[in-house]
Amino acid sequence: MKFGVSVYIPNRNHAATLPAAIYSAASQMPLEVCVIDDASTDDSVAVADAAAMTYDCVWVQHNRTKAACWEQAAAAEFASLGGSHVMSLSADDELFHGVVQSVMRHRTAAVIFHSYYLRKPSAPVHGAVDVGDLQFCTPEYACRRFLSDANPCETGIGSAIHHSWLAWLCELEYWRMGPWADAIGYAAVAALGGCVYVPQAGAIFTEDDAGYGVTTRNGCESSRYMVECWAFLRRANVPKDVADMICRKRGVDA
Repeated sequence: MKFGVSVYIPNRNHAATLPAAIYSAASQMPLEVCVIDDASTDDSVAVADAAAMTYDCVWVQHNRTKAACWEQAAAAEFASLGGSHVMSLSADDELFHGVVQSVMRHRTAAVIFHSYYLRKPSAPVHGAVDVGDLQFCTPEYACRRFLSDANPCETGIGSAIHHSWLAWLCELEYWRMGPWADAIGYAAVAALGGCVYVPQAGAIFTEDDAGYGVTTRNGCESSRYMVECWAFLRRANVPKDVADMICRKRGVDA
């Protein structure tokens, strides 16, 4: 394991936005950018392969058949990532300039939360999610923040997690939480391992009303995912009052 940042980009049929996502990461000189293509039927494979020929840090994992659970399929590649910290990036989002260097300032942090910008598909930035002031939180302090009236900003969007803690999340099968996997999973890491909140922007997030997170949070399987959130927090041994508040702030009411 080398000190530095690995970025992974799960993708299915986002050939139109994938080049910008890859460039936003590769141009910041991370250790690597892994594109995990989930059996795309558009030009994504050609786009990803061209990027791998252009940038030395880019490599591509091609899935021949569509995964039943893309989060679990992506997690299967995590052991191949060589960086001490890992960032996830949706294929229609972009990392904000300077975020890789920001992560590298926090060598021992379990998870590093950044602020991030919001936009609609094919539209300019229209808002932001702000983590507040720079804070270095012990697990105890992070738990106090969760129990306070602070807005929930803990998510994988523009944030980075230490590889060892990502492996821990995988051992607990955090992908079972579906659309809440990163928000609940990363919050659990902060509650148990501490975190850093950095007001610097980490990513530009595309709010797509037809996107995976929106449709599954409001779809027929939402209750199952909510049950999985509670089960995960029990497996993780997050204090019950903290787990209750994390779920309440994220709208998990199963």
